[in-house]
Amino acid sequence: DQRLARLLAPHASLFEGARRVLDIGTGTGAFLPHLARLAPDARILAADLSPVMLGMARAANPGAAVWLQADAHHLPLRSGCADLVTCHNTFAHFEERHAALCELHRLLAPGGMLFILHDIPREQVNAIHARAENPRIRHHLLPPVEFAAAHVATAGFDVQAADDASDHYLIIGRRL
Repeated sequence: DQRLARLLAPHASLFEGARRVLDIGTGTGAFLPHLARLAPDARILAADLSPVMLGMARAANPGAAVWLQADAHHLPLRSGCADLVTCHNTFAHFEERHAALCELHRLLAPGGMLFILHDIPREQVNAIHARAENPRIRHHLLPPVEFAAAHVATAGFDVQAADDASDHYLIIGRRL
C-alpha cells in the first residue's frame, strides 16, 4: 500500500536497527510486508487475540513471522524480548490502555521503541468504530493524541512524537 509506505518513510530509521520486532494486533497482516521491507534483518513476532485474524495474516504472509495468539494486556513472553513494538491500527482496541502500555514497556528492552500508528485520522477511526456491529467495538475510540501521549509517558516511555494529523494518528515512544 503506497499510502502506508508514504506514512512510514519519515520513520524508516526507527525500523532499520530493529532485530526483534513484536507486532501487536497484527490483524490480517497488512503491516507485515512493510515491516519486512523496513527491518529486513528482524525476527518478527506477530501477535493477535483473534485466531481468525492470525489465520488470515499467516495465509497472506507465509513465513513472514512467528505467530502468537495472545492478548496485548498479558503476553506470554519474557521481559525485554523486543527492541521494537509496533501497533498498527490497534491502539484503539486496547480495553485497558494503561495496562497494555505497561505490558509493552515490560516487553521492550531498555531504549526500545514503541510505534503506534493508525493510518487514517482519529475522527475517521472513531466514526467507523461508533457504527460497528459489535457493541464492544463501538467503545474502542481513539482519545486526543495529547491524552494518549500522556498515557504512554505514564507507562514509562519518553514520547518522541505525537501527531494527530489529517491522514494519520501517530505516537512514538522510547522505553526508559
